[in-house]
Amino acid sequence: MTKAQVLILDDDDAVLDALTLRLELEGYGIIASADPAAFMKTANVNESDCLLLDMRMPGTDGMAVLEHVRTRAPHLPVIMMTGHGDVELAVAALKAGAMDFLEKPFADRRLLDAIEKAVSARRSAQAASGADDAVHDRFGRLTPRETDVFHELIAGHPNKIIAHHLGCSQRTVEIHRSRVMTKMQAGNLADLVRMAVEGGLSGGK
Repeated sequence: MTKAQVLILDDDDAVLDALTLRLELEGYGIIASADPAAFMKTANVNESDCLLLDMRMPGTDGMAVLEHVRTRAPHLPVIMMTGHGDVELAVAALKAGAMDFLEKPFADRRLLDAIEKAVSARRSAQAASGADDAVHDRFGRLTPRETDVFHELIAGHPNKIIAHHLGCSQRTVEIHRSRVMTKMQAGNLADLVRMAVEGGLSGGK
């Protein structure tokens, strides 16, 4: 079973072949390219888990590709591959959004560790994104009055104050509060506040 999909962009065919073989032996799915222009037009960066990107290539260099990828797929981890003496460029790439860099020639263990770390970060980001989507979906199912109660709750207001703000009885607030907790799948108020903060729903109406 393929554990993850790794993109490789390097204009050196020998490097491409060696990296492809090594990573396929580890169970990774590989899409390799030697043409930066073609890569930027056709690579499915949003469906991949990691990009190994050569820093120096004729025509379009690695920094230009990095900028392009960060625009299209900001959460895709990018590992820059640099030649000896390119540490300054590598640092610039890290500041521009790359996750790591490998200085050629690099050891197998260094390569595999970097990719494992990148894939793990990618999967964590995807899981967090999925969780945020679920929270927003549940939030979207609240009625207007339940939404009002939601914002009052995460502001820390007790039922009595909420009733005053909304012009209703405390019993009505209790009913809406129960429905909010059920619809949002929150076990307690702390859960609800955490969902609001992590989902970007804590800024008010």
